[in-house]
Amino acid sequence: MKVRDLLEMEIDIDVYDNVCEEIGIAFCGPMELTPEGEKEFGKALNLDVEIVETGDYKVAIVDVDDKNAYFWRDKLNEAKALFYALAGYCSSKNFDKWFEEV
Repeated sequence: MKVRDLLEMEIDIDVYDNVCEEIGIAFCGPMELTPEGEKEFGKALNLDVEIVETGDYKVAIVDVDDKNAYFWRDKLNEAKALFYALAGYCSSKNFDKWFEEV
């Protein structure tokens, strides 16, 4: 599944990356992106994500690992930017520009 698929799900889930578990933010969906949001977060939307059930809760693990060790950090930054913005760690002006609640 891709990150864009996760955004369409009605799910409350914690999000981490698969390298250093650095994202560590909650996502409550579904959420729709505006055309500006698609443009801003396009790279992150195409990252692979796996949902793992661990006891009473689910965790989404975003695949930022890369055979080329130089690119995993770029992928991590793209994923972090998206999920932090979704959690409201951006200006309300940008949030309204990038996202629409479903």
